[in-house]
Amino acid sequence: MRAWTAILLALLLLVPAAALAGEGDPLLSVDDLLSLEESYSAFLDELEDLIVSRGLLSEDERSAWRDAQMGDFFQNGGYGSILAIYMPGALDYVREEDTLLTLRAQLDCGTLELTTVRRYTPQDSTLPGLMLSLSLTDGSGVPVDAAFSLSATGGLFLKWDAVTGAYVSVGAGTQSDGETVYWSDQTPAQNASSPVITVEVQDGQTHQPIGQAALTLAVDGTGYALADGALTGK
Repeated sequence: MRAWTAILLALLLLVPAAALAGEGDPLLSVDDLLSLEESYSAFLDELEDLIVSRGLLSEDERSAWRDAQMGDFFQNGGYGSILAIYMPGALDYVREEDTLLTLRAQLDCGTLELTTVRRYTPQDSTLPGLMLSLSLTDGSGVPVDAAFSLSATGGLFLKWDAVTGAYVSVGAGTQSDGETVYWSDQTPAQNASSPVITVEVQDGQTHQPIGQAALTLAVDGTGYALADGALTGK
């Protein structure tokens, strides 16, 4: 019996990895992965630059890190395939704190877009605060060179400090040229008023004001929730 088991295992190891995947099969084959290689490589380019800029990877380790990532990509599990499955009902377990939300406000200067999360709970958030990633586009959807000045009726803003390798408080107001900033506060009391974050949109070159919007956070139990219409032009 042991001999037959050894022979069977040897035969399985000789089967090409690409042959493991078929139509409707949850295994993505080597051929599938090769079709994604160019876009995955482009993603690694940006990820590599980011982690180097954050001090998490040294310049002389770039090549080894890249080789390791590509090796994992093609040899995941040792078979050159990735298991891609979805369990019906699994999304019911996804927390709103982990769900991205994109809000838009139409201003005279263009469309202000904010990428954030549905809900922020100070006591157990995996983020340092409420994520705020802002951008501006014109009527054709082309990005506009803009800067953003943020202030809030409560709480503090945080930004990444490359020197300390951590997020640090920058006070009740901050400036962003498009980089992500965070807003943080204590767990709200049940009768706390809804904080409002004001966003002043500025010309990217002159920093002259060209528009303004307000983001209203609703106090929701132990955190702050964002409705679909939370971002409005002023």
